Amino acid sequence: MTILPAPYDTTFLTFFFVYVRVSVVVFTMPVLGNTTVSRPIRAGIAFWVTMVLIGHLMGLSETREGLVSEVERGYDGLVDFAIAVAGEVVIGLVLGFIGQILLHTIGIAGEIIGQQAGFSAASVFDPITGQDIFLMAQINTWVGTLVFLIIGGPEIVISVLADSFKILKPGEGFPVDGLAEGAWEVMLFSEGRRYAMGTIMYKVGVQIAAPLAGSMILISVAEAFMARTVPQLNIMAVGFAIRISMSLLILLSMFQYSTLTFKSHLLRYQDYAYAFLQRMAPF
Repeated sequence: MTILPAPYDTTFLTFFFVYVRVSVVVFTMPVLGNTTVSRPIRAGIAFWVTMVLIGHLMGLSETREGLVSEVERGYDGLVDFAIAVAGEVVIGLVLGFIGQILLHTIGIAGEIIGQQAGFSAASVFDPITGQDIFLMAQINTWVGTLVFLIIGGPEIVISVLADSFKILKPGEGFPVDGLAEGAWEVMLFSEGRRYAMGTIMYKVGVQIAAPLAGSMILISVAEAFMARTVPQLNIMAVGFAIRISMSLLILLSMFQYSTLTFKSHLLRYQDYAYAFLQRMAPF
């Protein structure tokens, strides 16, 4: 199956497959994938990243060596070509989805904190997701996004994306059993479920929220003693103010430690992404 004359057909196919994978990652990754970033901007970023990756094939760099090799296989009809395109889309979705999971884990910690501290009644509209979410979850997501930018998260994602073309060449596809193995071992079962993506969301979320949740338990015990010793006191009115003020004080004291936890958590992106790509590799 050829699209252009022989001298240009291979280069065009390489550009097309690379652009499909890059654009899917850009449209689904944290920060750049938000709806607040307009689609033309995301499409332009994907185009220029693609040009950087395949520039050596077009004579735009001094060497002929680069991260992306030319498409070597031929395609027997439209169905075979569509399957190859779908493979690029799946690879891009996986790389973007892993980053979204790590970032939303921090939001889960905010939801747990909001429920324990009494902020669950306060919700805000998130223009990014189009849903009403807890205030503390929104604040945690903002802080996590800032940490993601500070540690160079977009650059890390683009770097892993560039390396993915060494593991899974453009247009080559991958075996379906490799995708199933990656989904099972990395997402669900890896190392006794201790480090799997499916469980790390709640594991890390609970760990981040554990100091405040434990403090709220002690405050609840103190409120019970107050209600027992001073029955004339309206513990519902007083306890609500005490719980909120103490939770804000605890959050302020643990803020610097929470950001360090966010950093180490978000830096796991490379480990999960490379592990998934290795299991999808056809060799």
